[in-house]
Amino acid sequence: MTEKQELEYDKGLYAEEKAYAGDTLELNEEDEVENSKIEAVRLVVPITDEPSLQAITFRFWVLSLFFGVIGSVITQFYYYRVAVGYFSIYFVNLASYALGTGMAKILPKSQLTIGGYSMSLNPGPFNIKEHCLIGIAVSTASSSAYAIDILSATDLFLNHRINAFGSIVLIITTQCLGYGMAGTLRKYLVYPAEMVWWGNLVQVVFYNAIHNTDEFKTKKMVRGWSYMKYFWIFCGGAFVWEFIPQFLGPMFNFLSWPCWIKPFDMNMWGIFSTLTGGGVLGLSLDWTSIGGATMWLPLASQLCNYGGVILGYWIILPIMWVKNTWEIKKFVYPLTPTLFYGNGSVFHVQDYLNPDYSLNDELYDAGPPATMTPMYALGFFYSFVALAGCVTHVICFHGKDILRNWKMAVGSKDDDIHNKLMKVYPEVPQLWYAAFYLVMLGLSIMVCEVYELQLTWWGMIVAGIIGWILTIPIGAMTAITGFGPGLNVITELICGYMLPGKPIANMTFKCYGYMASYQCMTLLADLKLGIYMKIPPRAMFVSQFWGTLIGGVFNYVTMIAIINSEREVLTSLQGDPAGLWTGASPKVFWGSAQIYGALGPQRMFSTDGDYSFVYYGFLVGAVIPIILWGLSKKWPNVSWEKFNITIIAGGMSAYPNGYITGIVGSIIIAFIWQFWLFRYHKNWWSKYTFILSAALDTGAAFTGLFIFIFLSGGISEKLLVNAPSWWANYIAFDPNYNETANGGYMGIDRCGSTGLWDSGNPYQ
Repeated sequence: MTEKQELEYDKGLYAEEKAYAGDTLELNEEDEVENSKIEAVRLVVPITDEPSLQAITFRFWVLSLFFGVIGSVITQFYYYRVAVGYFSIYFVNLASYALGTGMAKILPKSQLTIGGYSMSLNPGPFNIKEHCLIGIAVSTASSSAYAIDILSATDLFLNHRINAFGSIVLIITTQCLGYGMAGTLRKYLVYPAEMVWWGNLVQVVFYNAIHNTDEFKTKKMVRGWSYMKYFWIFCGGAFVWEFIPQFLGPMFNFLSWPCWIKPFDMNMWGIFSTLTGGGVLGLSLDWTSIGGATMWLPLASQLCNYGGVILGYWIILPIMWVKNTWEIKKFVYPLTPTLFYGNGSVFHVQDYLNPDYSLNDELYDAGPPATMTPMYALGFFYSFVALAGCVTHVICFHGKDILRNWKMAVGSKDDDIHNKLMKVYPEVPQLWYAAFYLVMLGLSIMVCEVYELQLTWWGMIVAGIIGWILTIPIGAMTAITGFGPGLNVITELICGYMLPGKPIANMTFKCYGYMASYQCMTLLADLKLGIYMKIPPRAMFVSQFWGTLIGGVFNYVTMIAIINSEREVLTSLQGDPAGLWTGASPKVFWGSAQIYGALGPQRMFSTDGDYSFVYYGFLVGAVIPIILWGLSKKWPNVSWEKFNITIIAGGMSAYPNGYITGIVGSIIIAFIWQFWLFRYHKNWWSKYTFILSAALDTGAAFTGLFIFIFLSGGISEKLLVNAPSWWANYIAFDPNYNETANGGYMGIDRCGSTGLWDSGNPYQ
């Protein structure tokens, strides 16, 4: 279908449903309304604006603070939990809408003056722009700052705690350094229409639906329901259902059903367990393991990702496990970031550190060397493939577009319609971004020097340079496909060669280098949402920084509270027998710090060792996109660019970043929505997909929030309620929990044995 034909199709869709052509102007046969060249954007993003609406209001400050605090606490809480949950922005959207409209009705219209700044307590009806800005601030606050990994790892595994002021400055600077970069890169990664940033589209639909904008006033759903009635019905259904996998029967989140055939067989455990093994054919009935993004992310990107998971954990891992490749079975768990000695006993780097936490080379070299598990080493190989593949893929398939968009970004006649509508608002001056970047860089150097994080000032500069160089290709791929690699592995590798024997320096360098890029892309994505929603850029800048401040403070407070109360469980190799708490994330971070920082890549990936192959990942990742590009020239009718080695390698390195759950359900949902419905029932897809995705995600988030506050002792231990013990909710056998144990399985997915094995006892 040509672009003109697609536009004609959209006109017909508008005439039929009066919504998704994205224009509120009156159409006739002679008119041809300008719209985005991206089909999904045309279907859901309006091309109208009301510049008179005020975005930064008293209601914004109050509600963003309130929900930002809640979101940062809950997200940090889930960082240490086995069942991965999240604080849904859709819950914030709903609750802030209710409170915002209530404040608009009851607050006086008097002025509030602080210093030389004055604002009205009630500037009028609660509008869509201030609502969206609240959501952006809260979503920024509601993340677990990457610096928490540094603070958690040093506290848990080195018993070294940085004071509160230094910790908060570390958190905020790592979160904010990338904001200055965004000012320059917005020309290339935000303004072009091709840079969709897919996660924004569902929010655009949601905000317009809840505010009943012109495009949504006449839209009726099934049975004549309004948009919001449809939302609340499915949100309520998800809320009720999620109590089963999240509280009453957590086994439904880890349905390792093939393992039940022979639950005490070591091969079955290693291959089929979703908690400790490859999770082959594992199911999950928890919507948080699937997520609404499977309904609208590009199908090709999702298939590449799931294909990588299947290749890495359903094919390669079982082969290695059965054949005992590199003696993988002697390390007990097939997937673990823990380091070991050659005989399979656990390695403790603390035994070889100097008082300043640097490695004592003589002491270490006098003893047996440490090694890692084979799957952990393969994870680094996959990460190198993903990073090199990202750079080469973007150059080969999108390089010309990025160069061409240079002119588009500075206001050529081909400028995107949404950018044209934004020209009525003053931009954030480049000087603001530059000054902000320099201030954060100075504070970053200060915190490294004052709090003895082992990272030199010149090392901090190198970390920043890496972020600048690699953000363009990674950001372009993320904006276009919805997937992109991180800089966490390449940064720790570079620092490992620069500053060997310094684990804290490696974690700090990794955090600043990686987060500069990640936070830059976060702001870029929000800037694109601001363009879709027509929010003034300066208001967007304020909102992002405000959310970062809130999140940094309350991330830290929550981290301290949890570490103080759950330290023994978080540092345990076996984990929590109740299946609730886990130190997996800080263990992974600390494991990498030992490999690249304390011991160094020179030792761990030496040419005479088993794992020297990891460096070939750069070559593999660089070559495959070139081959695909050559094939695209030979057979241009085949979409070779959709075979994305970066996304495939990202799926292959899914662990240790998370458990291998939800794959089967995600594939089914992706095919239904992105293949069948999108291709053959596009009207239905455009009408229902984004609002249904938001409803299900919100319902699941409501459940997690309710459980946290009222059943898990989130506010007070007096509110702690233990779910009844039954076949879908048991506590594995453990010496410390004999009186409550009701199963001899190693994990809540009923795989593995805590006692006698039918075959292959890993503890012998």
